[in-house]
Amino acid sequence: MEKLVQIIYVSRSSLNATTNFTGIEPKIARILAKSRINNRKNGLVGVLYFGDGCFFQCLEGSEVEIDKLYDKLLQDPRHNSLKLISRKQITHLSFTNWAMKYVPLENKLNAELKAAGYNRFDPYEFDAVMTAKVLKLLQSSSNEDSEDISMQSTKTASNAKPKNYLSIFVLFVSILFIAILTFSFSRGNL
Repeated sequence: MEKLVQIIYVSRSSLNATTNFTGIEPKIARILAKSRINNRKNGLVGVLYFGDGCFFQCLEGSEVEIDKLYDKLLQDPRHNSLKLISRKQITHLSFTNWAMKYVPLENKLNAELKAAGYNRFDPYEFDAVMTAKVLKLLQSSSNEDSEDISMQSTKTASNAKPKNYLSIFVLFVSILFIAILTFSFSRGNL
């Protein structure tokens, strides 16, 4: 049986933020899309939070695959000051349904940060207790709190539509998005 591990790392983004957008920053959305494809292929799961220019990520999977991915992250020019916060052996995966869960916790997280005396999201300043609180918030967030990049265009869809139509629309947009990403990857545009 493969040894399962969980790592938590933080890094500062070297990406320049795009202006005039709503929802997930487009460059982060591309990272998420590619991560979801690669993580599924490699049997990895995890959760990502991005705020104030910092990544906070928990990854879980086989030790071999986690080590391979972490080595790639160390070489990734989109990250600066990559720091491993935690690494431990686990008995089961926490995010079994998520190749890469993204949770926009601005309100909940900001309240937690303020209560703990932090002025902004800077995971480099977090002690072990705050790191555990952030991870718990990410783990306990419901699917409604989670952001699927394929659902960005449905955010303004009318709630009056029957759910099955919305589900069909979301499925269609997801397939279209994946097709566009696959085409872009094959042409080397991403």
